[in-house]
Amino acid sequence: MSVVRERQANFELLRILAMLGVLVSHIFNYGLHIYENDGPDFTVDTSSAGGFTLWSLLQLIKLVALVSVNCYVLISGYFLAGGVQLRWRGIWRVWSTTWIYSMFFYLLFVVLGQDSLSWQALFVNATPLLHNTFWFVTSYLALILMSPLLSYVSCRLNHWQYMVLLTAGFVCCFQFLLGNYLMSEQQILLFVYLYFIGGYISKFHAESKGNISVLMACFIGMLGMMYAITVYKNIIRGDAAWLVFGMAYNGLVLPLSVLVFLLFRRMSITQRFAGAVCAVAPLSFAVYVIHTQPNVHVWLWSLLTEWFYAVPQWTLPVFCLLTAVSVFIICVIIEKGRRSIQIKIGKS
Repeated sequence: MSVVRERQANFELLRILAMLGVLVSHIFNYGLHIYENDGPDFTVDTSSAGGFTLWSLLQLIKLVALVSVNCYVLISGYFLAGGVQLRWRGIWRVWSTTWIYSMFFYLLFVVLGQDSLSWQALFVNATPLLHNTFWFVTSYLALILMSPLLSYVSCRLNHWQYMVLLTAGFVCCFQFLLGNYLMSEQQILLFVYLYFIGGYISKFHAESKGNISVLMACFIGMLGMMYAITVYKNIIRGDAAWLVFGMAYNGLVLPLSVLVFLLFRRMSITQRFAGAVCAVAPLSFAVYVIHTQPNVHVWLWSLLTEWFYAVPQWTLPVFCLLTAVSVFIICVIIEKGRRSIQIKIGKS
């Protein structure tokens, strides 16, 4: 297998794991309700060594999963920043997948009697981008539409100019600098910045993979710092039952995401495994659209929340991960079936 193919398989594996990470984050958000406005975050009794260990595992899982969205965008910047052609085929694939599942599941729930048919609801589901039903899809498509201009800029910057651009972007996007003022959660500004970071790595460090030991040490150090901040917050708040915190995508999650991206770039994948990865990765985008479609979202998390609060609390780390993998597999199977039907219709 060529080096190029190996690297592509590495990034395709990261794409798969990033979507699994999105599912894990949503499990924390909507299954365990850690961001509920009308109640406290999910809590764990840490008065015992076992409780503290459980809390720590949940916290570390949550923090690692948060890099997922950023890594997905970094991959796009890495591969797209070198060309200035608009990828109409990719845009069509993203838009059509989003539209099909938005309409299909709405109509399915209407047929099943779980939703009512109305012109307003039909219009909303038929125009998911207009109503920002899927915030990531809207922002991601906006980024892809902007990619020729961003790539034009990227291709014409020398190393020093690129470093100035990345420094300015860091000041504008990073949560603890101007990020709190210029951004609100996940904005297109952060996506553009991540795109340029991916482009910088591709342009100036395409052949330099870096020392994996140094990268791993930096990753562990950054994750440890984020964990320590969380412990500090809990101590300051003085809660008997400790909260499971998340951090903003443009906070310390930002440099952690770059480290994860660089680590996967350093990976070597066997040919047999690479084939399976490259077969599954193109189906992974649909996982996001399917499980965040409004009707599916309500049904899925009402079901899973009952399960999460019914199982023994000490099983939650494994249960959350197994649930994410299960939902991922089901959504991939659905997408594979849809594509097969679409191909058969196209040939008929």
